[in-house]
Amino acid sequence: MRISIPCPHCDARATARSSRQLSKTLREIYYQCTDVECGHTFVASLEATRTLSPSSKPRTEVRLPLSPAVVHRVMHQLELQGLTPST
Repeated sequence: MRISIPCPHCDARATARSSRQLSKTLREIYYQCTDVECGHTFVASLEATRTLSPSSKPRTEVRLPLSPAVVHRVMHQLELQGLTPST
């Protein structure tokens, strides 16, 4: 699956031509506008920024914070179980 995004200059579809991994959580993607009259090529970043559901196979070198909604849900569950003082 190739991810396409609008060209920032003409709004035509820009398609991913290649990419390179910079880290376990960051990738640079090289895009090319499909409008030949525009011809814009550019680089975009794709980054994993937070965890919505923890991995059952975590890597020690990957550090992604929990989403605030997940933290709130977990804290609420702990409070219901009487495991943390409520605020």
